[in-house]
Amino acid sequence: MTNVITTYLQDHHAGSAAGVDVFRRVAEGHGDPEVREQVERLVPEIARDQTSLEDIMAMVGAKPALYKDLPAKAGEKLARLKPNERIKERSPLSDIEELEGLVAAVHVKGLGWRLLLEVPDERLDKGLLQNLYQRAQDQEKTLESLRLGQAKKLTES
Repeated sequence: MTNVITTYLQDHHAGSAAGVDVFRRVAEGHGDPEVREQVERLVPEIARDQTSLEDIMAMVGAKPALYKDLPAKAGEKLARLKPNERIKERSPLSDIEELEGLVAAVHVKGLGWRLLLEVPDERLDKGLLQNLYQRAQDQEKTLESLRLGQAKKLTES
């Protein structure tokens, strides 16, 4: 079982490694100032969540795997290269798709915390996991509200 939980946590850490970078990028470059401001407020929480994941990994004797983290980070950077209707300026579609990615990433993070709450392993701090799960739900709600606020951009030319 230790190998399975180690792999699971390493996989989530790889997603987290890429996710922290995306949150920072959206906080700096999103086309909507309100979105930038709200995502910027989430960045420290997201970074703390990654630190908490690393603490949980340590509880079960797992460590992050660079061979997973580095490709995840590289993949996130490569994904930016896809064309989004515009060549010389930022596309409104990028604003929408970035938020969709953040909502999905936080949803998956919450799924991970929730599953870990059910793991019968006394090494896991269930109180910490419950707090992390609740925070992920709150983050997802905030991001989903921001995402829905971008709907009008689908009709921009």
